Amino acid sequence: MSDIQLDAQLREPGRSTARSLRRDGVIPGVYYFHGEDSIAIASDELALRPLIQTSESRLVNLKLDDGTEKLCILKEMIFDPITDRPVHFDLMGVAAGELIRVSVGIHLVGRSAGQADGGLIMHQLNELEIEVLPKNLPENVEVDITELGIGDSIHVGDIEAGEFEIMTPDHITIVSIAAPRLAEEEEGTDDLEGLEGGAEPEVIGKGKKDDDEKSGDE
Repeated sequence: MSDIQLDAQLREPGRSTARSLRRDGVIPGVYYFHGEDSIAIASDELALRPLIQTSESRLVNLKLDDGTEKLCILKEMIFDPITDRPVHFDLMGVAAGELIRVSVGIHLVGRSAGQADGGLIMHQLNELEIEVLPKNLPENVEVDITELGIGDSIHVGDIEAGEFEIMTPDHITIVSIAAPRLAEEEEGTDDLEGLEGGAEPEVIGKGKKDDDEKSGDE
């Protein structure tokens, strides 16, 4: 697994500073590590692209403008719901010999036997929560669906963990192959629920409040 290099600068915390930075194409962020005070940082939007444009889990080598370097992972990236541009990021420091708990993406591989019979893939879980040493952090977890027929499914408990421990409950379904009629009925039900309840905007990130809702300094 290759690491991502990220240059960043120290900044003054606070909302007004964060807004000013964004106007100049610089994105405010925070670095934190257990037992230490958090550090307010900022990085050019262009420099953040390697973190934004990948779904893979990567270690980040953070280099600050005071000469210090820190090993970390991207914990959260928040995007503007209208422009889809990044507005804030969080980096969590890691120590080489300490376990970390992170979410990694699930990548489906192969063509299922059920697809040849008209079955449709229902990918229900996109990430696994795992505990792992930083050096063993996988870019993603591959799930082979080749043997799945119509009506078959793969659950979290079916995954071989390897060099990490899976924390997501075993009973949760990752992927299943549905008969065409069943899949169409489920999609139709989702559409009706959306019309009755009102469509909600897509949330990108991991649930952190946007800039106007944050409390305290950034």
